[in-house]
Amino acid sequence: MKTICFFWVLLAASLFPSYGQSLEELPLFDISQLTYEGAFRIKASTNGVSDLNYSQGPIAYNYENHSLFIVGHAHQQAVAEYAIPEIVKSESLSELNMVEQPIQVFSPVLSKASEGNPEKIDRVGGLYYVNQGGQAKLIVNAYEYYDAPADNTLSTLIVNDANALETSSVSGYYRFEGSPPAHSSGWISPIPEDYQEALGGDHITGHSSGIPIISRASVGPSAFAFDITDALSTSSTIKTTTLLDFSLTNPLHSDLSNESKTNDIWTHLSRATYGFIIPGTRTYLTIGSSGGYESGVCYKCVQDNGNLCGGYCTPQAKDNYQYYWLWDMNDLIAIKNGTLKPYEAQPYDHGFFNTPFQANGSKKIGGGAFDPSTGNLYLSVQSGDTEQGTYARPPVIVVYNTNGEVLTENRPIDTVEISMYPNPTKGILYIEGLGSKSIIQINDMGGKLIQSLTTDKGKYELDMGQLSSGVYVVSVRDLASRKVVTEQIIKVD
Repeated sequence: MKTICFFWVLLAASLFPSYGQSLEELPLFDISQLTYEGAFRIKASTNGVSDLNYSQGPIAYNYENHSLFIVGHAHQQAVAEYAIPEIVKSESLSELNMVEQPIQVFSPVLSKASEGNPEKIDRVGGLYYVNQGGQAKLIVNAYEYYDAPADNTLSTLIVNDANALETSSVSGYYRFEGSPPAHSSGWISPIPEDYQEALGGDHITGHSSGIPIISRASVGPSAFAFDITDALSTSSTIKTTTLLDFSLTNPLHSDLSNESKTNDIWTHLSRATYGFIIPGTRTYLTIGSSGGYESGVCYKCVQDNGNLCGGYCTPQAKDNYQYYWLWDMNDLIAIKNGTLKPYEAQPYDHGFFNTPFQANGSKKIGGGAFDPSTGNLYLSVQSGDTEQGTYARPPVIVVYNTNGEVLTENRPIDTVEISMYPNPTKGILYIEGLGSKSIIQINDMGGKLIQSLTTDKGKYELDMGQLSSGVYVVSVRDLASRKVVTEQIIKVD
């Protein structure tokens, strides 16, 4: 049968849960499949004890309110909750929707711990919302910004009623057992169910260097698995399983000042601020900022724009960027199983990630939050809103989706002679002429994914008998290149 190309929806097969695939066979995610959906703004005015000006931007998604918790001005480190408005797909600030008032005003959390704050923890590194038995809770990861002796042991608080930030009790501080606090006091993200047994937990916590006193931090993005029920218990310690971790002795890259001018992976200026496993793939995506890949990294030097640095910076002021690092989950599983050391993994891809609304000289992603139900990734672009006043610099929230780009009639498809019969079918659809390894995908006419599987057979018997009567699109994608090689309409009687 002649291959047919359609102009409407076919979502990238590599981004959806598979049927009958082992974890090792799941596809790797390509950064080009992270599609920009739009953005929104938040009013910079004071609400409660703080405002959003110069917010560093850790955020958490509240799936029950369709809202974001966000940390305000760096001086107060207070948390507020804002409803998410309609997302506008634009790169112009003036065209974005503005959220005027919060659902909950800014309230302090670091100073409200039931057991006090003995280690003078003063910086929020990550937030995570969870509902436990009908009780909304907010997990807060935090660290001491300048822990000179590097002797902190604590990192985590629980806001016991996330719907009442101003009045809620706050439990903690707790610690992640098995990881130094500066290695695990950043983001928290969910582990897809298929990976939970293999990784030894249902959530990931991570952090990285890019904060003062590099010797106390993971010199590269980290990942530690833990159970959310353990984190919400009354125990003072939360057990973890190491999945990815570095140190100053074993950094992600040894040339942190990039004196060789060949290091484009990790420098003294690199920092990951969010990480999560993309469902349906074997990719752990970490994202943040970096610098010095062109001009290197200097310490307390004068940049080419005349600025005197207070610490590490780039000789060329513009040599800073938003950045991503992608990791193969097979490596993280190997680390968990003890066949690979936590610092031996390398990202399979890394590079520039240029979100809209980057402020001049900032170019930092403050934090992120992932909604598995929609595939939406929310990122806060530090100081991205430059149109609310001379001294107003709140972040802009940008939204990306992990479900891949919608294909259009302008996309070329490499075709091969693959036959599918009988058509119509009442049960088995025979597919012949497959390559050495292929992904077969069934979508309905609205573009919804019905099934995705991988085969290394030249001929495959696809059971269509379980589907309702109707018309479907069956596509074949080469696993190595991930290119679609055929798409055909199949009728099920």
